[in-house]
Amino acid sequence: MQLQIFEYEKEQEVRTVEIDGEVWWVARDICAVLNLDSSHKVVERLDEDERKTFPVIDSMGREQKTWIVNEPGLYRLLFRSNKPEARKFQKWVYHEVLPQIRKTGVFKLRGYAMPAFIKRFNENWDRVDTGYFSVISELVIRIYGRLEMAGYNMPDKSKKGKEIRPDVSVGKLFPKWLEKRSPEKINKFKMYNHKLPEGMEISEVEARQYELMVLPEFIEYVDTVWLKERSYKYFQERDEKALDYLPKLIPDFKSPRGKTSHRKIGNSKKS
Repeated sequence: MQLQIFEYEKEQEVRTVEIDGEVWWVARDICAVLNLDSSHKVVERLDEDERKTFPVIDSMGREQKTWIVNEPGLYRLLFRSNKPEARKFQKWVYHEVLPQIRKTGVFKLRGYAMPAFIKRFNENWDRVDTGYFSVISELVIRIYGRLEMAGYNMPDKSKKGKEIRPDVSVGKLFPKWLEKRSPEKINKFKMYNHKLPEGMEISEVEARQYELMVLPEFIEYVDTVWLKERSYKYFQERDEKALDYLPKLIPDFKSPRGKTSHRKIGNSKKS
């Protein structure tokens, strides 16, 4: 496995490596672009499935271990930077790096066109205030990214022709759960203007952005409630192919009938 090097702004090198069909990024390079200090400390805060070490050769010809991050890990690093450079760098990744990787046949997890969910995330993540997080920014990592890593590419639209937007479902249900789980945090949010896809009757809607202190509860809700109790019905009504991959995200995933799912990848039968 060899590193592929890209030049950002004709000054900084950004190294990537393809492992089992997935692109990983050298964390030190990303942190340098985003002006994040102590890259090793930043990376250690990521989930274990978002980071790993990789051998590289330093300027003296010695083999050294360096941290690399996958795409969900890359999003995490982008979120940690409040500087305008983060937005600029993200555009460069999507419009220059990933298309070039796809042309070489290295990156195979997505098609060439930017998925609608990612496009909407791109158009909204910098609308969220410092110290807050939005539902879609977290779901890019916790649902979209993890499903993609499992081998499932979420389509833009459901079988009924409507755009698939799990953030709407999570956004409506999470406040009700939070009020019971941590009522003292129910008001730890404010609204931001969320841009909608082109072609819709309205261009923006108000959406919640939560204080970072609510993030542990949000992650708990997504991982232990929505994915386990709501995701089956959500995807069954929109794209049944996703049902084959939910068990990969949830080892003890249970179908609505209360039995552990044993669907096999590629099996088109309904549960």
